[in-house]
Amino acid sequence: MIADVLFIADHFVMVTTVETDYSPDQRDVEREAWNRLSAEYGIDWVAMTQRYINNVSIEIMQDIPTVGDITDTGTEGE
Repeated sequence: MIADVLFIADHFVMVTTVETDYSPDQRDVEREAWNRLSAEYGIDWVAMTQRYINNVSIEIMQDIPTVGDITDTGTEGE
């Protein structure tokens, strides 16, 4: 499963994309997103940032376009 995870605070929004196994518990997806951000920016940065987050939104990607797939461009048949 591929998901975009939005972390929302008062003055900023962070977005990251994660690929995980399906889980009915959205907290697993959120945890994976924080792990990804930790790997990118460091544990100290994540620890400082987490306390400002007011809301988390997880958008599951249903159809991921592939490179060279013209059906997503609106130009098919041209």
